[in-house]
Amino acid sequence: MYKLKAAEWRPEHFKLEVADRVATITLNRPERKNPLTFESYAELRDTFHRFQYAEDVRVVVITGAGGNFCSGGDVHEIIGPLTKMNMNELLAFTRMTGNLVKEMRTCPQPIISAVDGICAGAGAIISMASDLRYATPETKTAFLFVRVGLAGCDMGACAILPRIIGQGRAAELLYTKSRSSRVTEALRERLARCDSMADSAP
Repeated sequence: MYKLKAAEWRPEHFKLEVADRVATITLNRPERKNPLTFESYAELRDTFHRFQYAEDVRVVVITGAGGNFCSGGDVHEIIGPLTKMNMNELLAFTRMTGNLVKEMRTCPQPIISAVDGICAGAGAIISMASDLRYATPETKTAFLFVRVGLAGCDMGACAILPRIIGQGRAAELLYTKSRSSRVTEALRERLARCDSMADSAP
């Protein structure tokens, strides 16, 4: 059977450490609040695909360096170039980002997002695509797609977010330019409700 050891992987665009069968991915551009580039999108997609063959990984944790999770797509390296792409190039990019979410959702190991500070745009989607999310009180979550002319459904947001916070709140946040505090409040409210249900369970 085809097996790999994730401890031997050396990704170029983020850190990957494996200890006690826990693989920790750290988005590591702290000077820019850990934004994603075309290359890091693709490498994350491919890494989550390979985890199905990793015999030394039982759980995956994804986090960010320097007190922030991820500020989304890099304004200079992604958003700017996107405005100059033709339709075929835009479609290829959309498929790549969507495939990252697909690979996360089909990853056989549970994925935990450890969130602190800024968690915006694609960063927010990565956290939502995880199986579990743990956030500090300093976390600020925002969906910025509509602010840069993109649809609120980007990367499957319109399918994932309603399952976490409900259809009405999700629609408000994805259709409008709601402040990050409104998003964070909605997510915290949902998490608090889940904690309450867990505490009252027999």
